[in-house]
Amino acid sequence: MSNRGQTGGNAREMAEDGARSAARGAQRAARSRPARMLARAGFVFVGVVHALIAWLAAQIAIGAGSGHADQSGAIGQLAGAPGGPFLLWAAAVCCGALAVWMALDAVARWRRYGKPTKALGPAGTAVAYLALTWLLISFAIGNQENSGQQSQETTAKLLTAPFGFALLIVVGLAVLGVGVYFGYTGITRSFLGKDAQPSETAPAWVRAVGTVGYTAKGVAVAVLGILILVATIRHDPSQQSGLDGALKGLAAQPFGDWILGAVALGLFCYGVYSAARAKYGDFAR
Repeated sequence: MSNRGQTGGNAREMAEDGARSAARGAQRAARSRPARMLARAGFVFVGVVHALIAWLAAQIAIGAGSGHADQSGAIGQLAGAPGGPFLLWAAAVCCGALAVWMALDAVARWRRYGKPTKALGPAGTAVAYLALTWLLISFAIGNQENSGQQSQETTAKLLTAPFGFALLIVVGLAVLGVGVYFGYTGITRSFLGKDAQPSETAPAWVRAVGTVGYTAKGVAVAVLGILILVATIRHDPSQQSGLDGALKGLAAQPFGDWILGAVALGLFCYGVYSAARAKYGDFAR
């Protein structure tokens, strides 16, 4: 073998060794006690946010509220509570740590199984929690623009951009797919035992609220995906106002108040389940 071939082989081996070492380091970091404690606290805050969204949605369902039933509305409620700024920063730190924990878990899973598909679950969750962390920080520093307004502005910009229409169609279909996936995993309970979820041996009430919560969140996310597609096809950004618009869209349907009330109850169950993950989730893998 030529020296060039030997050098190339050595470089590949060194790269592979480095990747394996990084994966082991990521796995050790994810399993460390401080990382697991912060991740568990992050799940509690995620649960609180979903419970607040459920409360806001329920207020709309009974005609007693006109606020934003989405993450920005929930975080606004958190900001207005006693010690609001402290709560926002604490939530941002814990949710950020949870996002990092999920990202490290994604890396570890990819290397452990040798398939990038094994990392999709925790990687997608990491992105979602990172977005929530950024929203918490935005409110903590005084930028309190609601999510619905931001969604409309983003949609309007993309509709005027090259390939923006196609991109929005892809995004709408992706969000709709996520909603269907949430609903399917809720109905089949296939979420159990995955990505720091409780296992089948968890208490029955944990599995029950998880089933209801995942199914209800699937409905809300699927409606959001449909609204993105409708806004794109009609070239009307006002049709797309985020989760708040999706939930209010449900309320506008026949028997909508009852439907929205049921979804609100389901989102509350999801919040309870998320908080329960702090105790019953498997963080050791």
